[in-house]
Amino acid sequence: MEYSDVDRKDIRLLVVDDEPEMLSFIADFLADMQGYTVHVAESGPDALENILPYHPIDMIISDINMPEMKGFELLKIVKHRYPAVKRLLITAYNIEDYLELALKQDVGNIFVKTVPFNFDELSVVIQNLLNNDVFGIEKHFKSCAQSRRFRITSGKQLQADAHRAVEFLPHTHQAQKLELVIFEILTNAVFYGIRKEKPDCKEEWNYRFELKDEEAIDLNVFFDPEKVAVSIIDNGGRLKKSDVLYWLSRQLTLDDDNVPIGLFDTHGRGFFIARRYIDRVIINIERDKRTEIILIHYISQEYKGFKPLYINEI
Repeated sequence: MEYSDVDRKDIRLLVVDDEPEMLSFIADFLADMQGYTVHVAESGPDALENILPYHPIDMIISDINMPEMKGFELLKIVKHRYPAVKRLLITAYNIEDYLELALKQDVGNIFVKTVPFNFDELSVVIQNLLNNDVFGIEKHFKSCAQSRRFRITSGKQLQADAHRAVEFLPHTHQAQKLELVIFEILTNAVFYGIRKEKPDCKEEWNYRFELKDEEAIDLNVFFDPEKVAVSIIDNGGRLKKSDVLYWLSRQLTLDDDNVPIGLFDTHGRGFFIARRYIDRVIINIERDKRTEIILIHYISQEYKGFKPLYINEI
């Protein structure tokens, strides 16, 4: 079903949260402001016993930390019993504590409860997942955004291209870090996505090359009064959700000496520093066709809280 072609009242969402106030808060927004038909449950067993067997649910949106059944366990059961149902987790806690579980349970999307609550972001995430249409930086902006597109073809110009992208944006206190992240992601897109280089041979990489037209990397830059964003798209599609979760987990898991077990890994550095420095990192993958990395940074630092996890593989 293409959800964009149907009335939102015909789309049924199930929201699960053990906190009654938060449950009503989210459900009321989705029903009253977004127009969806919304069912609610106060626990995993409540959802499995009283809602899912009796109502055709299109998407389940579940809190992670619930006393009777954790959100990961609930979504695992839902995936097995109702494989067509879209799944989204929500938490107010640090997602980095859940990366191993996300990898084990094949969960790529975890929304965070920020202060103030980011309703626009939740709306975009839900609509993208429902439509299985996650690609496109423009989905995260309204019509007032300014934008520019760059075509990346030269291996020697990657640092300069990253600088050009940042120069187009309004000044932010994170400009240098954003430029570093863009350079890292561009390098990944070119050398892994297109040229299929091996990470353990970086010292042998040759930067003196020109990409063909069909190999060129798209670098898109957007901004509005609230946020700045960059998307980097390659036509390789070689990235895997499981790999990203694995690399991130290794960088954030400490050994007995309090050192990341992935400290000396030759791969995954770009995603780690992107998650460390940027407010929102969205990874969209169409296997063997294209990969899109979207970096979003809020100018005003309005939304306080932990960072979400968005990795979509179609």
